[in-house]
Amino acid sequence: MLHALARTLVCGTLLAIAVSSRADIIDSAAAAGPATGLADSAALRATVYGTPPQDIAPMPERVPLEEINIALAWAQPVPAVFWFDRRLRVWFSPQPKPAPLAIVISGAGSDGNTSKLALLRGALYGAGYHVLTMPSPTFPGFIVSASSTGVAGDLRQDSRDLYAAMQQIIAQLAHGVQITDIDVVGYSLGGANAGMVKSIDSVEGKLKIHRAVMINPPVGLFTSLARLDRLFTVSIGSGDTGVERLYARLYARIANVYRTSDQIAVGDSDLLVAATTVLKTDADFSAAIALSFRISLVNVFFAGDLYARTGVVVDPNHPPGVGDSLENIARELRGKPFSEYFEKVFAPYYLAHRPGSTRESLLAENRLQIIGSELHNNADYYVQTNSDDPILIQPELAWLRSTLGDRIVVYDHGGHLGNLGERRQIADMLDMLAGHWGPAHDPVSVNGSR
Repeated sequence: MLHALARTLVCGTLLAIAVSSRADIIDSAAAAGPATGLADSAALRATVYGTPPQDIAPMPERVPLEEINIALAWAQPVPAVFWFDRRLRVWFSPQPKPAPLAIVISGAGSDGNTSKLALLRGALYGAGYHVLTMPSPTFPGFIVSASSTGVAGDLRQDSRDLYAAMQQIIAQLAHGVQITDIDVVGYSLGGANAGMVKSIDSVEGKLKIHRAVMINPPVGLFTSLARLDRLFTVSIGSGDTGVERLYARLYARIANVYRTSDQIAVGDSDLLVAATTVLKTDADFSAAIALSFRISLVNVFFAGDLYARTGVVVDPNHPPGVGDSLENIARELRGKPFSEYFEKVFAPYYLAHRPGSTRESLLAENRLQIIGSELHNNADYYVQTNSDDPILIQPELAWLRSTLGDRIVVYDHGGHLGNLGERRQIADMLDMLAGHWGPAHDPVSVNGSR
């Protein structure tokens, strides 16, 4: 199981998008530069460390949690190597009385029960919501059990699969709970998915989703990943050699942390948490971020190549079976950038299955601008982001501000998701979902931050 192997490298998924770009997009992203700089020490550390425990919003003492496993009829036939992921796994926290439902979508490569989701779940449940947490459509368990293509990374198609899965799950929940309203929340790539799911529902009307809150969403998926590909090359080096160097440098120190502490649990992004105790320099933090996003690709690349039968790392005539070693495949994939996934798996598949498409149109269709008019005109879309988020360039941040107007909050500091769960972030999210947000809520300062 390749995602289990990926977790053993250095750290779990941290940054959140699922496909990459061509060389010309990489060059343009590098020229535009980051919002405040990828080398900004505060942003790097916030991205890795997250919100300090003392700044976390108050949480309820107890949040009930039910695991739901559901089979979905449209899923692709399950390859033998993925025997363990035949059903979609989600988590549900029900209120004991009629209540609105908040559906929360995870970031790239992450399942439906991460530590970040736990923060949002606790806050939402404490505010009176039923809470359903779902994996990213780029998580291997979702790709195998719920994807209609097996080739993850297309914003609209992945969101359609999410939307279809939500309908099946809610139909099942309806037998035991009373849902008075439905809202959708997502962080990072999940934020972009949340916006797209609401957009789909505004046409199809099957769930009647009321509000969407998008937390630290990318604007251009390919632009963001091009920047992260470049960060990987600069901070780690090209190919698997750089990964091995970083792994060898950090492994002994991280292992010592585990041996000397019984406080570090094995879970969500626990290896990244352990790494924070030994990371020292901006270069260390940059490398950890770059490696974590690359690990996210390993599973997406492997599954996409397997389902699309593109033959990049998997022989389509002799796919791996149960018990076969995947180490050589993982080693090869760790050295491959998102741009190679786009060129060799993603684009060939969608060009063949989406008549009239070009590589340029595939890039354009994976930007939030495709729902730009809805984001601008519909008062039920909201965004939370940070001025120093390393996945945004200044023009993208400016576009979000001009498009959302007073329905966006831009915090002065936090990097990428580094303030998730913080008191102000949670309070603002709850106000947005309750419809209490607006010009009179808390005036935006001159520079657009709060």
